[in-house]
Amino acid sequence: MDEFEKTLTGQQAAIEAERCLYCHEAPCQNACPAHVPIPEFILSIRTGNLHGARVLLQSAHPLIETCGRICPEEGFCQSVCTRAKIDKPVCIRELHRFVTDATDPADGLVLPPAVSGTVAVVGGGPAGLACMRELRCLGFTCDLFEQRSVGGVPGQEVSQMRYPRTAEERETRHLTSLFASHVYAERVTDIASLRGRYDAVFVATGLALEVELRIDGTELAGVWHARDLLRKMKSGSLSGTGRRVGVIGGGNVAVEIASMLREEDQTRDVIIVYRRGIKELRAFRKEIDEATALGVTYQFLAVPDRIVGEGCVHGLEVTQARLCEEDESGRCRFEPLPGSHFTIPLDTVVIAVGQRADDGVFPGLGRRSGGFIDVGEDMQTNIAGIFAGGDAVHGAQTVVEAVADGKKAAEFIAAYVAGGRR
Repeated sequence: MDEFEKTLTGQQAAIEAERCLYCHEAPCQNACPAHVPIPEFILSIRTGNLHGARVLLQSAHPLIETCGRICPEEGFCQSVCTRAKIDKPVCIRELHRFVTDATDPADGLVLPPAVSGTVAVVGGGPAGLACMRELRCLGFTCDLFEQRSVGGVPGQEVSQMRYPRTAEERETRHLTSLFASHVYAERVTDIASLRGRYDAVFVATGLALEVELRIDGTELAGVWHARDLLRKMKSGSLSGTGRRVGVIGGGNVAVEIASMLREEDQTRDVIIVYRRGIKELRAFRKEIDEATALGVTYQFLAVPDRIVGEGCVHGLEVTQARLCEEDESGRCRFEPLPGSHFTIPLDTVVIAVGQRADDGVFPGLGRRSGGFIDVGEDMQTNIAGIFAGGDAVHGAQTVVEAVADGKKAAEFIAAYVAGGRR
């Protein structure tokens, strides 16, 4: 399956690198949660030193293969690019991807002896992998515990047209072979017992559960939860969905599953049903544009009332809405219009209205509203030596934000162990 986007050629990359102004304050670098040294790596491309560019990228960001393809640059580095005042932003992510595709991940890498201590990392997503990589570079021995495949959401739930399996496997193989002492494919249930075997523990288990849609009809055959369907399709299985699919939601997961269903069958009708308007969609603009190019359609200002059918899905009954004043997040609120019910004929409904933390695991860990793990400024939980980060603490994040959290946690863990507080 071809990717949406092609890697820049050497000539294209050289021309694009020439556009960088190498700003003194580097607003692009400051806007990046992982603080990638953007002007420096672009200068290395300009001088033909791709190995040096890769070293600069890897020094700041463990998951450069992933973010070279799926990082929402329009919300971070490129949103503040000074070049936009002249014509348009430098294509920073595309240059980033050019470097990762043209160089070897392990080229010239030297690690220190693993003598600083032992850490268990629970969760093999971006935050956990970033923490593990940073700790190993600081001389720690790290064991990784991951029930599913290593890589987290990008590897398990992102379309191969945006993040192909070859890139995913190259990155996870590099990280686990060099930075993990052992990888345990098991579910951790007793965090206190695990703590007793290591100097510290980092919990980065993400958001394991999906938010339920509280309407009638969710028990009908033909109703799916988005992440279950994403994982099924990313594993190589056919979706098994019908010919007319409605996806309820307006975030990245909703747009991702809609795109994948259209990729699978171009004759299938896929419609995103969202209770607000196009400006209020939470998904990244680039992903919305890609979904639209694939033929995904939208039913905006439609509030789901119930899924209708007898044994299986026949349609989705909705009420038309209008937008009114903004809420605390800055998005317009919606208000159903009385007497405006109508039914969208469907044979499949996919629920993609959000994820939530599993507060039933790890008894004893302090929790806050929403079931998220409660941590202090040093990212330590209420149990000494157990740290937490990523989505399990903050809610849904981008990959680069989770990476930044994992890096920060590694610094706190290293300081904790060095202080002898085992």
